[in-house]
Amino acid sequence: MLFLMLLPAPVWAATTSPERTPLTWELLQERFESPIQSDGVLTLDLRQFVIDLTSENVEFRDRFYSQVQTQINRSKTPLGLDLSQSLIQGEFVASKLGLRSPLSAPTLPPLLTQPEREQLQRDQRFIFELSEQDTPVTIFRGPLKLVETRFGGAVNFANTFFLQRVEASDVTFVQEGDWSDTRFSRSAEFTGATFGRDVNFGSSTFFGKVGFKKAHFLGSANFSGSTFKSNSNFSGAEFDQLANLTRTKWLQKADFSQVIWHDRSLLSNNLFSQALLLTDATFEKSTTFRESRFKQPVLLRDVSLLDQIDFSNARFTEAAFLNVAGMTFDSDQAKIFGNTGQIGRVLSVPVLQGNEDVLRNLVRNFREMEQIPDANQVEYTMERLRQEQLGQSLLVTRPREIPPLNWAKNAVHWLGLSLLLLLSAYGTSFELVFGVGCCAIALFGLLFWFIDRWRPQSPLVPPYLESVYMLSSYLAVTSVGITSILRNSQQPWFTLACLAVILIPIPLMLTMRLYQLGGDRKAVEQSYFVEDGSLRQLRLLIGRLPIRPRFDLFRDRYMPILWERRWSWLNYYDFSLNNLLKFGFNDIRLRDEHLPGLITTLVWYQWSLGILYIALLLWTLSRTIPGLNLLIYLK
Repeated sequence: MLFLMLLPAPVWAATTSPERTPLTWELLQERFESPIQSDGVLTLDLRQFVIDLTSENVEFRDRFYSQVQTQINRSKTPLGLDLSQSLIQGEFVASKLGLRSPLSAPTLPPLLTQPEREQLQRDQRFIFELSEQDTPVTIFRGPLKLVETRFGGAVNFANTFFLQRVEASDVTFVQEGDWSDTRFSRSAEFTGATFGRDVNFGSSTFFGKVGFKKAHFLGSANFSGSTFKSNSNFSGAEFDQLANLTRTKWLQKADFSQVIWHDRSLLSNNLFSQALLLTDATFEKSTTFRESRFKQPVLLRDVSLLDQIDFSNARFTEAAFLNVAGMTFDSDQAKIFGNTGQIGRVLSVPVLQGNEDVLRNLVRNFREMEQIPDANQVEYTMERLRQEQLGQSLLVTRPREIPPLNWAKNAVHWLGLSLLLLLSAYGTSFELVFGVGCCAIALFGLLFWFIDRWRPQSPLVPPYLESVYMLSSYLAVTSVGITSILRNSQQPWFTLACLAVILIPIPLMLTMRLYQLGGDRKAVEQSYFVEDGSLRQLRLLIGRLPIRPRFDLFRDRYMPILWERRWSWLNYYDFSLNNLLKFGFNDIRLRDEHLPGLITTLVWYQWSLGILYIALLLWTLSRTIPGLNLLIYLK
């Protein structure tokens, strides 16, 4: 009794059971002669016994193994074994009870029925896909029941093939357990089981449903190299020491919700074909999913994180993401690791409300590790959710239900936030901003060329080759911009639609009105655009206005741009570049005489957009350049 009092509390609590009777040879013979029906299967009833298999009781132990093995294996129909609520003293070796045989078809024992042979070969074909070995195994033909059974010694079920279900709910294993290389052809139920020492399920295959719900692993748990072909349920389980689940395949849903990991957990090189549930789980020590593959979502909702969790080199399909809603960072060591530029994209929360702290913690997490793209991606996610929240509030509430000024402020905030998200991914994508700029420069360059070179009141028209150059270059630059938008925007078609609304209606109306009125009929043989002929160099023109100054001394320096050169069409792109980005190769401006006001309006419109674009570009660069980002945004 003393050894029971020295056991951990969970194991000691499991010892409360109905009074057991010591199993004798006579009682065993009686049970051989009168098997019971359990769930429609003939079963050897050894419930509520104390079965002494210790080395001090060698004769009974040997006869027990020999006779039970003969009884369950010589039966014409599968005979189950029920050890529920029994106390097994000493080491329990399953290989001494089952039928030992290789699994290749020619060597299968003649005792097996045809359905059993087909089942073995079907399951073994799946195993052969994982390993080509065909070593002898211990075959259990009938169901095995271990409900509330207590094993006082070590348990050895290594290299066993269970053709029927295993029911081991509330079972207690006081010592080590070896279940390595075991095949569970039907369901395996270990709900509420207590593993007092180290347990090894390494390289095992679970064909049916697996239940380790509320199981308690007091020692280390090894499931490395195992395969779970059906749903597996570890919800509410508790791992006190190392949990090794490396190189494990989960072909159906894996449920680890409400699991408490007191020690390290290793889940690297895993394959998760279906959803992985970690809802309400607690990670007290480090966890690694390095090089694992995820094909469906990973639910990390309401997870309590006290140490680091590592997703480095993990691979996520398009359908896979990490739902971190409600996750809490409960210590200074709590961190999430992953590949820079990848981990931030797979983090997800469904709504902003209630998850502001989660997202802020993630931003701080990635900034401290200098993973700037991931920090920016999380901020993008946060602002996108804020946009959705604002949009919904604007639709639900009407202006008369709240102060009009507040409703208008919310509407302006929503509009500005939508533009930032669509045109720059909230300052997280320089490539997206670059694509927007390419489209704007190309469009206005084409418009300026068109209104300057195609005048209905002038007999001068551009050469055919110049028109080809202009249209070809416009299509090329626009294609570069659109390609960049399609590759980098998370909502590319909305981005293109937004850009079209900004760039097309007003310039198009101004151009159509200009041609409708006929323009200015003076100086029609000279360009509307003039350049500073005193100097050719790359210039920063951030403070320059787009109209030529009126002072005579300055006016003498500006001459109309040349039309007769083959490269003349480049001047219009240069002016568009000056007007939008505020730098260019030449100082090109509009002349201030004989100039239609509609052209001036069009140029000032682009200049105004350029101010906003420069601000957007600099803001985006400040958030994406390492070092500068930390200097500006470190909190």
